[in-house]
Amino acid sequence: MKPVRRKGGNRRLVLTLGGAVAGMFAFAFLLTPMYEVFCELTGLDSERLTRATRPAGSAVAAEIDENRTITVEFLTNTMNPAAWEFQPGDLSIEVTPGRTAETVFFAENLLPHDVISVTRPSVRPLEAVSHVSKQVCFCFEEQAFAAGERRELPMRFTIDSELPAHVETVTLAYTLFTAEPGIGGS
Repeated sequence: MKPVRRKGGNRRLVLTLGGAVAGMFAFAFLLTPMYEVFCELTGLDSERLTRATRPAGSAVAAEIDENRTITVEFLTNTMNPAAWEFQPGDLSIEVTPGRTAETVFFAENLLPHDVISVTRPSVRPLEAVSHVSKQVCFCFEEQAFAAGERRELPMRFTIDSELPAHVETVTLAYTLFTAEPGIGGS
């Protein structure tokens, strides 16, 4: 008995596989926007709340609370440790609410070619998110790094004096990603 051959079987297989490949590309393309929507809906990511709320250099009358200090911890992570060395200059600092503080981070491209970095910030505890104002931060935009380049990344921020009194420690965490130009950035 001869095998039954379906008409258009190869064509259907090619179309199915082509559709699967197109679906994978679409999913990869939409992953970042879907992540941002998910984080906004669940409140798991504080990025949108920690962007600069005023132009750099603008004068803002902040009430300084000289009777209080807050410990600010800095954490770093990279999604590709083989490509990056990323660390805070200080593991923690003491800040006075209402007074501008400065620190630095260090990033090094360990790859033999130029890359773009994107950094996603996070603030903990969540109730501190609206009390952190960054005036200067490497997390605001993509950073281009030459092959093997090591760079100091400054950050200037203020924790306002309205931070609830029971919050004594604020953690500012940053995750560094390798990105294509024009993708990501915050």
